[in-house]
Amino acid sequence: MTETPVQHNKIERPHREYRQWLLMQAQLQQDYASNEKAVSLINLVESVYGADLETGLMLCRAWADLGELTLLEQRVERLLADNQLNCEQRAAIYYCLSFSRFQADDLIGARRAHQLYLSLASNINQESDEKPSA
Repeated sequence: MTETPVQHNKIERPHREYRQWLLMQAQLQQDYASNEKAVSLINLVESVYGADLETGLMLCRAWADLGELTLLEQRVERLLADNQLNCEQRAAIYYCLSFSRFQADDLIGARRAHQLYLSLASNINQESDEKPSA
C-alpha cells in the first residue's frame, strides 16, 4: 500500500460565505449588542481573509462608538489613502471621525471632520438630484 504525501504547508481559508456570515454577525453585534464583540469578529475576519474596505468601514464605526480615537485615526488614514473610495464612503469615514473627536473633547478636530462630512454629504445630495428618474 502506498501512502499519500501530506502537504503541511498548504493552509486553506474557510469558504467566502463563512466570511459574509461572520461580517453579518459583527454587524448584528454593532447594531444591537456589543461593539467590543463586533471588533473581535471583524479582527478575526481580517486575520483570515485580509483587510478590505468593508471591514475598515465597520471598524471605523465600532471604534467611533467605543471612543477609540487612536485606532480610528490610524484606520481612517489608511482608508483615505485608498483612491477607490466613493464620496459616500468618504463621508461615512469623516462622520465617524467627527463623532469620535467630539467624544474626546477635541472640538476643533471634530468641527473640521464634520465640515468635511457636510461637504461630501452635500455633493452626494447634488449628485442624486442631478440623476434623471426613470
